[in-house]
Amino acid sequence: DIINMKCHDLKHQIALLRHGGNDEFVREIENAVQIYDSSVKTGNETLDIILMEKLLHCEKHDIQLTCIADGEKLGFMSSSDIYSLFGNALDNAIESVLKEKDTEKRVISFNVAARDKFLKIHIENYLGDAPEMSGGLPVTTKEDKKYHGFGMMSIRHIVQKYGGEMSVTAEDNAFILNIVIPIG
Repeated sequence: DIINMKCHDLKHQIALLRHGGNDEFVREIENAVQIYDSSVKTGNETLDIILMEKLLHCEKHDIQLTCIADGEKLGFMSSSDIYSLFGNALDNAIESVLKEKDTEKRVISFNVAARDKFLKIHIENYLGDAPEMSGGLPVTTKEDKKYHGFGMMSIRHIVQKYGGEMSVTAEDNAFILNIVIPIG
């Protein structure tokens, strides 16, 4: 829907340019075109959808999200597990960096690769204050703990479902989620 709206708006902006538009409209069109040029093609449709959704959200909130992902290696996972695993992980990273007023610190890196019969997932983001940890997972900082803090537990459950392991590290202004799942 967002892409369709942008295309619709671009048609109107191009018409305005034909009739003597200004530099501001040219910049808006260039920014809109950049979004389409950066569309994600990892080799896994579900991962592509998640990443495009998160990239658009990050762009809107001045977050730099870089990703290198070989989505073809995710074929053994169900679409719902892919969406839950990566959706929760990226939502947590986005929520964390949004706390930073300095937009230079709003940085997330996302890597998915297969090496030596293992799928390796590495998600890292800037972290101002290290979270309290319990059982190897960060404790939610939200007030209503009864209804929050399930994202990391869901990630761990999915990783274990596929025979994998995960680790969470919060040090040196970085929050790091590493996941290793056997694939063959």
